[in-house]
Amino acid sequence: MPICTGSNLARNSEIHTFSGHQFTTVFGRNLVAELPNFVHRPCLMVTMEDLWPKFERHFNLEHTEVHLVQSLELAELDRIADDLPAINSVIGLGGGRAIDVAKFVSWRRRLPLFQVPTSMSVNAPFGHRAGIRDRGVVRYMGWTVPEAVYVDFDVIQSAPSLLNRSGICEILCYHTAHYDWKLAHQRGKAEPQWPYDPCLVTEARQMMDLVLTRLDDIRQVTEEGIRTLMLANRWGGSTFHNAGWNPRHIEGFDHFLFYALEQVTGRGFIHGQPVCLGIYIGSELQENEPERILSIIQQVGVDIRPEAMGITWADVVEAMRILPQYIEQAGLWYTIASDKPITDEFAERVRQRIYDAYE
Repeated sequence: MPICTGSNLARNSEIHTFSGHQFTTVFGRNLVAELPNFVHRPCLMVTMEDLWPKFERHFNLEHTEVHLVQSLELAELDRIADDLPAINSVIGLGGGRAIDVAKFVSWRRRLPLFQVPTSMSVNAPFGHRAGIRDRGVVRYMGWTVPEAVYVDFDVIQSAPSLLNRSGICEILCYHTAHYDWKLAHQRGKAEPQWPYDPCLVTEARQMMDLVLTRLDDIRQVTEEGIRTLMLANRWGGSTFHNAGWNPRHIEGFDHFLFYALEQVTGRGFIHGQPVCLGIYIGSELQENEPERILSIIQQVGVDIRPEAMGITWADVVEAMRILPQYIEQAGLWYTIASDKPITDEFAERVRQRIYDAYE
């Protein structure tokens, strides 16, 4: 086994660079109000309809174009980027959808980017590519490095608790991803460009282990919890590029089930709920500490019952059943979904364990 090198984790949840460049990240308060004092004008504000009224007072509309995100479809985003008036910078203000659209526009128009996540729900503010949809299929496109990512404690703490807590999914999914990667390696199914790398697995595992020591802080959205999860997401967001566009150590079955649920239901989700569901179901298929994983998801306060997401258990079963075909059609990588078929017995056992746990 190769010797893995890299910085250690410092105390007080300060996470230092492990490998590769990570985005400049600023923690503080009143950060949104400062943006008009230094962003290049006129700017484009990319945000959501429910968020803009909370922040509009900080911006002079004579210098600010506003795009309220409605779609992640590539054709629509191309049209929006083409039709924009002259702007000199882009601000992404919101969750994953606003952050990704801001990245896409920044890339298409070659403009400076400033990112302001309003919750801890995803690692999108720290990734180089935008997660968009091309006729319903997830694609990661583009390249942009923000001038900085601004993490405002007051803004994060004012977000719904579920949004913040669900961000644990972006780190906990390493658990199932590592099993999937090793399984593909053992089956001779690992992609030639992504041979199994125990150093990357070790690095990701260290990051996950640190986050698991701060579950109560993350659940309560304390400053310590915010720093811990956001810095871990900074590592997770950048490691896709820093590992040579290798996603194997950071996601697998967990995210794929989420994508299949999108296709089955035709609806959007709070990212962390279906991904955490995928982490638990994947760990059951893998026989990979499922009880512990379910306990962690519960402890941090993420409800993975279908009704909590506005769907049914039948939707979940259908997503599990189509997953091997979906993975093949979407050109995704080999996971436990392609190795072990879903049986009625398995689906019922998992359903019972989820409902028993939350009741």
